[in-house]
Amino acid sequence: MFDIRVLFRAIRLASWCYLFLVVLLWLTMLIGGDCWWPATVILFAPRWVVALPLVVLLPLAGWHSRYNLIPLLAGALIVFGPFMGFNLPFGKTEAVDGKTLRVLTCNIANGKCNLEALSTLIAESQTDIVALQECPRDMAAALKLPSGWKHIQESDLAVLSQFPLRRVSLVSVTDPTHSWPRGCGLQVIVEAPDQSLVFSSVHLTSPRYGLQHLLDRHTLVNLSRKELLIEETRRRWQSSRSVQQAVASQKLPVIVAGDFNMPTTSSIYRELWKGYSNAFSIAGLGYGWTERADVRGIPVRVRIDHILAGNDLAVRVCAVGPDLGSDHLPLIADIEVVKR
Repeated sequence: MFDIRVLFRAIRLASWCYLFLVVLLWLTMLIGGDCWWPATVILFAPRWVVALPLVVLLPLAGWHSRYNLIPLLAGALIVFGPFMGFNLPFGKTEAVDGKTLRVLTCNIANGKCNLEALSTLIAESQTDIVALQECPRDMAAALKLPSGWKHIQESDLAVLSQFPLRRVSLVSVTDPTHSWPRGCGLQVIVEAPDQSLVFSSVHLTSPRYGLQHLLDRHTLVNLSRKELLIEETRRRWQSSRSVQQAVASQKLPVIVAGDFNMPTTSSIYRELWKGYSNAFSIAGLGYGWTERADVRGIPVRVRIDHILAGNDLAVRVCAVGPDLGSDHLPLIADIEVVKR
């Protein structure tokens, strides 16, 4: 005869095992993301799938005993909170009397975005400086911008502004997926009225090919194919370090904006970009997902586009913009010059 107590014990065990699994995945991602390849997979995987067991476990736990809900609710808070990257604007501070600059960045997917919608967004949002990535040659000039705007473009990176611009440097990397060196960091001087500053449009190396190579039609993941992801992660460290060193060498206040191809939980990000204020982390509310992809029909959402502010600059507002037709959403931030 079936013993109902066995089922109750199984429910209790499953509830605590779920919490343990969630904490394990979260800590693995935090500690090993972009250092250890399985943790890197978690970093860029569709993390929402970890919440699916709750669909079954929550009703079962509530039916047996409300005490079994404790580990499940704790796990749910972790999954929908820090594990999936929910952000609260705890770092937001009140504005002072400095000059505020509105910055917009967007990866326009090699021109697949709606240029008219982008032009309208720039004009209506009263943006001062724009960083574009995957921008085809002369596409920045084709935008219908307000009179007097300037732009500088090299490789697939562009900076546009209503203020005068002067080129500083271009950091390029050699990537086996491209037949020529690819620009990953364009630096220009923006001569704003109250304070000149260095503005960098960046597009760092992507883990896409290594992650795609791991996928297998039959086994989901083929562990024998991990070497490409490991090598790609090494190149991502190198390209990010090269751009960060170029940015750090500047004496003026610095704003870095673009497609970093990494979330803030990446070890690369935490080590190399920890000295800068992340606009969304400080002033954004919610998940702030900027990149939308589908892997074998499974939606993946991740915040990999960032706006960073250096010394003498303070973030006041940050939000994700509307869909412009690219697989990336624009990111907009107000950054205030607090010290000359």
